[in-house]
Amino acid sequence: MSSSDPNVPQTEVISSVAPDRIRSKSLRNLLGYWEAKENYLGRLPARADLQPDEMVPFLPFVALINVQTGNPRFQFRLVGTGIVGSMGRETTNRQVDENLFGANAVVVENFFGIPLDTRGPAYAAGKYTVAPSGRMLGFETLLLPLSTDGTAIDMLLGGLVGERIQRDEQICGFQYDYYCPVVQTATR
Repeated sequence: MSSSDPNVPQTEVISSVAPDRIRSKSLRNLLGYWEAKENYLGRLPARADLQPDEMVPFLPFVALINVQTGNPRFQFRLVGTGIVGSMGRETTNRQVDENLFGANAVVVENFFGIPLDTRGPAYAAGKYTVAPSGRMLGFETLLLPLSTDGTAIDMLLGGLVGERIQRDEQICGFQYDYYCPVVQTATR
């Protein structure tokens, strides 16, 4: 979906992406970990099914995001140090809203809604601009649904890998180039 605000870069929505199109090894490993849990359990994994000691190679790039039901709202519950390094700021306990993402909040919420709609993984790739240099840095991100009861999605397992910003830089804007569901190899 795209915003009608002319100041917000347009985002392409594509139908799906194959897992082998995910460039980051950490995100591919995160997806494989989640799929293995789902296949073993025969249901969507829950937060309690995740074992940090099994996630060591990609744990710095992992986030947990609470899903608040009703009109879905999302809140970062835990954000890995690799994500903080890429973003240049801490987002733990922050809501996904205008205060955090500005004019892009609606697009971010649309992306975060894909796992709720499909009950499967979602992927996005994009760029963020940093000040004062104006450099454009690439990132990619993955969202995976979690469910305490195996049915209702109450949390997202996220991953983000991006180029690191420098100490004197700050993100001043970002855009998704595209976002979409991930084609799953196993059937449910």
